[in-house]
Amino acid sequence: MTEARWQHRVVETASPDETIELGESLSGELQAGDVLVLEGPLGSGKTVLVRGIVAGLGGDARLVGSPTFGLAHEYEIRGNLRVVHVDCYRINGPADLDSIGWDSFAGVGDAITIVEWGSRVDDALDGEVLTVDAGHLGDSDRVFELGRRGSR
Repeated sequence: MTEARWQHRVVETASPDETIELGESLSGELQAGDVLVLEGPLGSGKTVLVRGIVAGLGGDARLVGSPTFGLAHEYEIRGNLRVVHVDCYRINGPADLDSIGWDSFAGVGDAITIVEWGSRVDDALDGEVLTVDAGHLGDSDRVFELGRRGSR
């Protein structure tokens, strides 16, 4: 990962459309093998941001929904790449990840893995992890703090 990608910053959006635009913009900073962890309270824009990321990578944003009940959803994007969107809200720990095939997509070369509620599985997150902490600023205003931890 080059230092020019995914620098620490805080971005505010005023609507779901602006959050989608932010996701589209951020998609250009992602590459195969990346693991992106999204944290924040319910309704803070995490899934809306993923819609923008998937759209920016050439996928169909209309297919993106919260994976809470399916735990993981896969979206085909440009080339031979895929986005795997995982929701760990109902995961009790890293051992539960085996049931969704975690090792078949997390950090592998043909996937960008996006994990909501990733703090529940911190032990399974090896190497460098990109982070977004989402929060509410009002009815439709959101704040997103981007960062990274670990090393590749």
